[in-house]
Amino acid sequence: MTLLKPHIFFLIILMIVISACTPQQAPVPVEPDEEVAEDLLVAAEPVVTLRILSQPLPQTSVEQQLANEKFTPETGIGVEISGPPYQFVESKMKEICATASDAYDLFEIDSQWYGGVVSANCIEPLDSCLEKLGIDYDETFVQPLATYNGRWPIPEAVLRDPEMWKEYIDQPVYFVPWTIGTMILGYQDELLAEAGYDDPPATWDDFRDVARATTDEVAGRYGLGWYASRTRDSITLQWLPFLISYGAKIWDGVNWQADRVINSPEAVAACEDFVAINLEDGSTDLGTANWLVDDLLNGAYNDKYAMNFTWLNFAAAMDNPDVSQTAGRWKYAPLPCYTNSSCAATYSSQGIGINANSKNKEEACQYLGWLLSKDTQTDLINQPTAGFASARNDLLEMQMADEGTARWASLYSIINGYGADLWTYPEYAQLLAVQQNYLNLAYIGQLSCKEALDQTALLQQRIMDTSPNNPKNQ
Repeated sequence: MTLLKPHIFFLIILMIVISACTPQQAPVPVEPDEEVAEDLLVAAEPVVTLRILSQPLPQTSVEQQLANEKFTPETGIGVEISGPPYQFVESKMKEICATASDAYDLFEIDSQWYGGVVSANCIEPLDSCLEKLGIDYDETFVQPLATYNGRWPIPEAVLRDPEMWKEYIDQPVYFVPWTIGTMILGYQDELLAEAGYDDPPATWDDFRDVARATTDEVAGRYGLGWYASRTRDSITLQWLPFLISYGAKIWDGVNWQADRVINSPEAVAACEDFVAINLEDGSTDLGTANWLVDDLLNGAYNDKYAMNFTWLNFAAAMDNPDVSQTAGRWKYAPLPCYTNSSCAATYSSQGIGINANSKNKEEACQYLGWLLSKDTQTDLINQPTAGFASARNDLLEMQMADEGTARWASLYSIINGYGADLWTYPEYAQLLAVQQNYLNLAYIGQLSCKEALDQTALLQQRIMDTSPNNPKNQ
């Protein structure tokens, strides 16, 4: 091994000592440019993630996309919209309320469920939130639907009375409009024209005539498609426009009365004409007695009927060329009337509210402000796959500009007071189950309408008489 010479060894030792004694200079910080800083901000994990229990409607996925693209980058608040299949959403919500869970921060729910969540004290009143956001609820949204959509309890008759809503403005707001609409008439205008009809049917008598005339056994096409199963609220949604336009009512909500209301002579007449479309006219598939939403949509996709009862969000699917061979053939109109002055359409009242047990109420309120804003509502309107109509007054004219579209037909029905809805009290599921069963039996000819509605009235009255929400029991 070669030894270092003494003077070289001394120099090496000297350099080590000098290096150790020299103070180290702190690194100079490098400021990232603005673009890099923005990328880092967007990529950062949100401090809070809002969880929203929702329904599997076309609007839901579009709302999630917009939240990801705009709300989260702007606020740093994450959003996760999810939920089970529709038939399980209500039971999931009841579970959350019963356990006072904070697993979800907001609910996007049907009006039938309003009474259950409000009674369970798991919905936060929104008045202070709206004040903080600077939103005047009664002025911002179309009335009377805003009152019906947001406050509880509100009589269903509010939807058809342009002044009644003012009697309820002192009640708290629990929900804000999430999606709005009514059942509408979808029709293939070319098929109607071939049968000699230039316009959609205006009355129920016209409707039956057109349905018969457009039924084509050779083509394997019926005049009408709708879903009339006893499952969930299927057949009730189709029958309700007949019931209300014939001058009957679903119940007497003031006196909690079903007997002599749901089985009134007008209700029986509405039922008889409704079931005759299936049993006498031959203008709809007998299988509609078991149809659900998927069956209705598959029928539209595969050109199985000329007309249907549909919703705005269903129309978005029917007009989607990726799934429907009839896309582009459909036009839309309000549902027919009993007479020119007696019209009704099943109302789809869905709201979004804050879980009273949420730990993120401030962020949830911020989300509502973003969702209800004119910009976000416009984005939802402009996305055809969302099947969305806004309840904002300042967007109404724009939405009504294109006559013959599904959005126009739905909003026309709302503005003109056609809206009709079911019960919004916690007992609604029991009342509905009874009605569904007996209506379906009448629809397939197992009972007369009189027998079916008398039995419905008897059993529903028992439920109403024992309800803790009945004023007589308080």
